[in-house]
Amino acid sequence: MELWKKQLRKIPKDSRDRIFAALLLLRSRDFRAVDRVQLKGYQHIYRIRVGNYRIIYFDDGERMIIKAIPRRDESTYRNF
Repeated sequence: MELWKKQLRKIPKDSRDRIFAALLLLRSRDFRAVDRVQLKGYQHIYRIRVGNYRIIYFDDGERMIIKAIPRRDESTYRNF
């Protein structure tokens, strides 16, 4: 199972519902409605902020791959 799916199962339901809504917007490529920021030092890695959680994903314009959905802390962006 992918890392982000494992992380998503551990998130409380109210936050998970907000994350699903953000993923639907992401899937439709409606970036105006989400807080999308490109990670410094990476060409195609972005993050979306959803409360205390971050959706970290790869997007090269043709394909989009969810990498992780960690809770925000000091080590959130170290592995990307």
